[in-house]
Amino acid sequence: MILVTGEILFDIFPAYKRMGGAPFNFAYHMKKLGFPVRFVSSVGNDDLGGEILDFLDNHDFNPEDIQIDRNRPTGTVRVDVLGKGEHTFTISEDTAYDYIDVAPIRQLVSGTNPDLIYFGTLILRTQNNFELLQDILNRKPPETISFCDINLRPDCYTKQTIKASLDAANILKLNTDELEELTSGSNVKRSHAMSARQLMRSHYIETVILTMGEKGSQWFTTNQDHYMGPSKAPLDIADTVGAGDAYAAMSAAGILKNMQIEEIIPLAAEFASYVCSIQGALIQDYAVYRKFRTKLEK
Repeated sequence: MILVTGEILFDIFPAYKRMGGAPFNFAYHMKKLGFPVRFVSSVGNDDLGGEILDFLDNHDFNPEDIQIDRNRPTGTVRVDVLGKGEHTFTISEDTAYDYIDVAPIRQLVSGTNPDLIYFGTLILRTQNNFELLQDILNRKPPETISFCDINLRPDCYTKQTIKASLDAANILKLNTDELEELTSGSNVKRSHAMSARQLMRSHYIETVILTMGEKGSQWFTTNQDHYMGPSKAPLDIADTVGAGDAYAAMSAAGILKNMQIEEIIPLAAEFASYVCSIQGALIQDYAVYRKFRTKLEK
């Protein structure tokens, strides 16, 4: 079982809205790829929350894992389009997902021994969720993989929450801007490999997954570095929202299938590229998932 906790919300674009939130995007992809997933979050007692509950029910998520907050609204993010597939994000504050109840998640961790626990850092902007995550990760069995997807949104993290996240991670996924921010403070010019290995040494991280946008991606493990350059095929980009979440999901899928890193990287890049070709972060064409499930099984 894969346990995912964190935000589920609506991305509000200028002309339309899409359901999203990095943890939910990850959970949705993993479920459609054939993995057993429990996704725990909270929504408001409002119209947007109702839409989310209906969507999750239609896609066979456990309704008992979604808490309803009668005092706070469902989360939203305003997405402003800059062009060339790039966006800026304005995240609403004091929302339902900022106050997830730890008790149901504690029972899941104690009762099911998850194969993997995924967490991001956006939900850690509240003390409630920071303590929740520490409780979960302190209870997990040693064999459970902790997968941290760093998300450094302005005013949504502190040095304390980031350090705790890094200390808890077996696998860390981040992009080049996040890597630079996490390892800044020295006048010495570092390569990506030097910066990644600095994090690995400082926080005992086993694997760092670095996404570099159009420049490709790199993986760093204890003994090896792995690199894949940019795709040679031209990309028809609709938007880049959710591309990193797709890459993270396929990476986790490959790891859980015990694939070699050299096999996982191109598969994750292909999956993320497909998400860039559609509006929003969630794939609606299930034939796409069937294709990737076949590749994972091979």
